[in-house]
Amino acid sequence: MTSLRKILHRNEIAFGYRIGYLFNHFAGPVYKWTVAEMGLHRPEFAAMFCADHLEDATASDVVLLTGIPKNSVSRAVSKLIAEGLMATETDVTDGRRSFLRLTPKGQKIYASILPRFRERQEQMVSVLTAAERAEFNRLLNKLVERDDDWAKG
Repeated sequence: MTSLRKILHRNEIAFGYRIGYLFNHFAGPVYKWTVAEMGLHRPEFAAMFCADHLEDATASDVVLLTGIPKNSVSRAVSKLIAEGLMATETDVTDGRRSFLRLTPKGQKIYASILPRFRERQEQMVSVLTAAERAEFNRLLNKLVERDDDWAKG
């Protein structure tokens, strides 16, 4: 084991550090491409992802789901709206809330990014057997579906 890789196994926060390592190597190359090719950074993609997957996503939902600071999400949403990739729809039951909607142009851009994330994900888990993938997925679900306030920090 190289000295650089030792840190992945021998540190005080080994689980969290390795999860961060995996995320960085999973998403980093894709975000590098989205910035270079489309000018989209992580907060913009996160807003697009949430708008695509949540029927009535709000900027606050993006903050809660991603941990990206509120001001960064706000700037991202404003940029996406300015570029015609996203629109907002006012909540008829609470005029203070706005739902995020991808425009047709935004849907097309979003759809063009997803295959790169899928490819990175497949590369990441390619060393696991089908049974290991299922177990890994089960354990990830246990961590993310907890019912305490851990994710709120």
